[in-house]
Amino acid sequence: MIGLKVVMCDPAGKVSPFNDDYDIKNDPFGIIGAEFDLNNYKIRWRLAKQFKKDSFQNVAMYLKDVKNRVKPNFMGLETNNNGLDILKLFHKKYKLNYIHGVTMSGNLTEKTRSKGYSVDKTFITKWFKKKHEEGMFEFPKNPTEDMIEFMNQIPKIIPIMTANGSTTYKAYRNQHDDLFVAALHCCNIIRLFIEEQERLK
Repeated sequence: MIGLKVVMCDPAGKVSPFNDDYDIKNDPFGIIGAEFDLNNYKIRWRLAKQFKKDSFQNVAMYLKDVKNRVKPNFMGLETNNNGLDILKLFHKKYKLNYIHGVTMSGNLTEKTRSKGYSVDKTFITKWFKKKHEEGMFEFPKNPTEDMIEFMNQIPKIIPIMTANGSTTYKAYRNQHDDLFVAALHCCNIIRLFIEEQERLK
């Protein structure tokens, strides 16, 4: 029994178009979709999509198609950096009002993590890696090129010590992490859902 379907985005680009008419230019706009199975507590990675040198219009049309075809329980977009402007564009121009904004933060408390408004990057990355090692994740038998890119990004995320002595996670130099970050957001929603199910037992 599928308990939850989630689609999350790690956006890139600027709302003000570039001179070459591309909204998304240097960094890819990453989208990941996952479903959580309540029967066996598995997370299945079902969807991976990168938009490179493309327009927000094409991203919006894709997300509309995903909404109609997959019918996710939750769709969201990280609003750090230019993400909030992109979310506003999706809401106002493309009527994607069902996409929620979620921020990425660091060193949140257990109480703030439980609210789900912001994702603790260090905490959820450790959660992701632990569940990955435990075999909680299932990947498609015939992955697309973008799904393979997501799978390749996973081992390239490494711990980095910050100036104040705390730990964060970043991709190797010159490597992208857009699909991985979108997957972290999926995991956070699923984690909160699992915790709620546990409380209801």
